[in-house]
Amino acid sequence: MLFRHCQFYAFWRARACGNLCDCEVAPLERAWLPFAAVPLAFGIQQGFEGFVWLGIQGGNEAMVSIASRGFLFFSHFFWLAWVPLSVWMIETNFVRKRVVATLAAIGFVYGLSIFLPSFLIGDWLAIELVNQSLEYRTTLIYDGFVSRTALRLFYAAIVVSALLLSTDRRIQVFGVLVAASMVVTYGFFAYAFISIWCFFAAILSACLAAIIVRDSRQSQRAPGWVKLVEA
Repeated sequence: MLFRHCQFYAFWRARACGNLCDCEVAPLERAWLPFAAVPLAFGIQQGFEGFVWLGIQGGNEAMVSIASRGFLFFSHFFWLAWVPLSVWMIETNFVRKRVVATLAAIGFVYGLSIFLPSFLIGDWLAIELVNQSLEYRTTLIYDGFVSRTALRLFYAAIVVSALLLSTDRRIQVFGVLVAASMVVTYGFFAYAFISIWCFFAAILSACLAAIIVRDSRQSQRAPGWVKLVEA
């Protein structure tokens, strides 16, 4: 029964995130498309987690291996590069744009360093059930040199700093909420940090996308409405 509930929950999250991409995005400026794609990416990521549950339920180790690495692609690599890139696309301040571009490059390299080993080496990723949640146990090249807490803080610094550097207030608020969700997750759900924090971030990104689409539609109806990108 537990497996059916968690499996349904994971696929429901994927569907909910994906449905936001059915919104009308034509009025959006092209620079906002990376942000508009965030709920879809989270939907795909949660879909992978749904297949992890299916694989565990059916004893299909191959499905668990493939799906868990698909989830890890997003959690350990994709977001580290995509979030700063999305901010860079909409940023109009030259100095901030250069700093965010640097964060995107750092996120890309750091993401590869924590994702590729677990993707390529079979026993460097293990999935465990802890308190009805999935824990993705990874072996990292930094083990023995840098604590996991420090690595998580570095991850958060890249993602949250990029969001806070944006001159758009909505993105700044989103950054604060993402940081708060990380603190809550680490304080109450540290046993399955990756899975649960990604879930919170998915909800927040869906809300952000809905606000952006709403403001875009209002700007189309009201000529004097503030533009999407604010200096």
